[in-house]
Amino acid sequence: MASPKASKNKKTNKVNTPVTPKVEKIEEIKEEPKKEAQSYLVPIAFLREPIDKDIPVADLFYHKYSNSFSLQVSAPQHMAAVEDIVEGDISIEEDSGSIKMVSKSENPVSWIINLKNSKEFSGHPFIAGEAQEIYEA
Repeated sequence: MASPKASKNKKTNKVNTPVTPKVEKIEEIKEEPKKEAQSYLVPIAFLREPIDKDIPVADLFYHKYSNSFSLQVSAPQHMAAVEDIVEGDISIEEDSGSIKMVSKSENPVSWIINLKNSKEFSGHPFIAGEAQEIYEA
């Protein structure tokens, strides 16, 4: 009789199977899309400082999606004067002393961002505030 140890020493048939290398999954780094301003808001005020507080007159909006401007007036007595100023191009004095014109129709984003620095809003009698970026969903 065969001993129990002899039965344990049976040869096993190994089938040659192709070896596949282990592949580690590398998580993709998903970058958030860069937020881009969809609209801009510029507050406009009637200049009263340093004697009194400036009086808010209007808010000017630029919407990139529709490429349109909208003016929300809070002081109707100044509406015509403000509309005249915001209807045209603006002029900005550069550091070199030269004057640069910014077209509202050709470059509306640059126009609204530079509105604060324009000669048209240099306190005669209105001032434009800093352009505020609006991020919409």
